[in-house]
Amino acid sequence: MLDGGLDQASGLRRLFSRRALRVLPVVSERDDAGATRFVTNLAAALARMGLQTIVVDGRRDGVAGLLGLRATLDLADLLTADLRVERVVLDCPQGFSVLPAAHGLPMLGADPAAADAVFSALAALGRGFEVALVHADGATLGPLLGRADAETTLVCGPEDEDLTTVYARLKALVTGHGLSRFRVVFDRADSPIAAASRHRRLASVAHRYLSACVEYGGLVLPDETGAAGGRTRTEGFTVAAGGRAARSFERIASAAREWHLPAFDRAGPTIH
Repeated sequence: MLDGGLDQASGLRRLFSRRALRVLPVVSERDDAGATRFVTNLAAALARMGLQTIVVDGRRDGVAGLLGLRATLDLADLLTADLRVERVVLDCPQGFSVLPAAHGLPMLGADPAAADAVFSALAALGRGFEVALVHADGATLGPLLGRADAETTLVCGPEDEDLTTVYARLKALVTGHGLSRFRVVFDRADSPIAAASRHRRLASVAHRYLSACVEYGGLVLPDETGAAGGRTRTEGFTVAAGGRAARSFERIASAAREWHLPAFDRAGPTIH
């Protein structure tokens, strides 16, 4: 649990505010429901801590679909038509916003300057967004945020085959896009000890064979079986107040203030 939660939340708000809009990319391949749930829950945790949070969602039927929201416009419409951002952004009852971007993010990948302009524009909005979770597959994220010294987040499930899958995704991002720094979050591991052990294995192999740095991103513990309010109708949205899952996401949200992420303001990008 978060010790001194109010003080920690205040510190988190101050730090993210100093950094303008920080961009946290999360790799989510096709049919990767675990990563979509992770992004949704992390966005809700950041919002609960008082941060203005937006999900730039590059997955079809991704976060908006999980929450039952209907997206009629996309980032691509902002790039090709004279529209206000407010017409495209969806506001969620859980306190954060979603920018549908399944069509628009691949368009930005071909022009890094255009990608920087979009994030700088989000930073300049009057709504004061402080965190943008960018949720897309590796082929989209690679060219979009291909800064070798910024971290990219991946989510690893509880099975051994999930560890193999995450390593394959790391390898594709290193060899295909020149990325070298990553955070891996372990979803539904049996215990913190088990998650730490799996991280050591992954980090060792990635360093040895890919010269990549893999940092520990945290552990998502499942809610206790039968816990009241553990799940909503949007399966996997596990933010029941006081539940283990909610506390897990709050710990990750707090730790993210130390992650090495791109930051944007009106003037353009930096790395923090």
